[in-house]
Amino acid sequence: MGCRLGRRAFSLLTGAGLCGAAVLGSAPAFSIPEAAAIKKLEVIPVFVITDEKGVPLPIPKDKTLILPLYLESATAQNELAGLQKNNPKIKAGVVGIPLNVMNEKVEELNKQLKDKTMTLVAPVMVNPVDRQEATKLLKAQGLTDQQINEGMSVPVFFTKPFLTVQTPEGPRGVFFLSYADLQRGLAKVPNREQLKPQVADLSAVMREIIKAKDDNYVIFPTPDYFRLVQEAQSKGGAPAAK
Repeated sequence: MGCRLGRRAFSLLTGAGLCGAAVLGSAPAFSIPEAAAIKKLEVIPVFVITDEKGVPLPIPKDKTLILPLYLESATAQNELAGLQKNNPKIKAGVVGIPLNVMNEKVEELNKQLKDKTMTLVAPVMVNPVDRQEATKLLKAQGLTDQQINEGMSVPVFFTKPFLTVQTPEGPRGVFFLSYADLQRGLAKVPNREQLKPQVADLSAVMREIIKAKDDNYVIFPTPDYFRLVQEAQSKGGAPAAK
């Protein structure tokens, strides 16, 4: 069964997402504005290969233009190196864009397509290790390979009960895009054996954040986000994409 926030909210995500009320629990009526929830994705930069003018370079395949969004800058740089090796004359680079902003850009790029029979899709390319860990957790819950492949696009890790962090607004449950980050968080908790790792698709997580009675959750920034912030601070400006 598919979990969707609607075409506008998650048009860039492929796959239906894992609903699994047993994973995240049922939620009451909408309480958090969708825009406020989606803004939480600003701590997740995705990296895109663009031309010298900063225009994304999608890969044509039949009637689809595929624009990979890499969660890790290093992966995007490796892909760029391969592209330049095969096309020495091409002038291209890697640009980092917050995931919430990228979703808007994908919609805009689709509107700008001159060939209306074409569709631009932008799958988020995750770390294979995170996908492997997500698969292990979901298989332990009884899901099949087919269910996982059809429902898991972007794995998001958390614990049951929630691992929390203290914010100016009070404690908040944390969602992690990286299994390693989750493990590092658990290592700092005295009663970590009581917190059981869980996983759900990003679309399902966002649905639950929006539906939650209160603003109870945060998304833990990715390592590249911290890097970009540190680089920007050293230069005295806003986070710059690399």
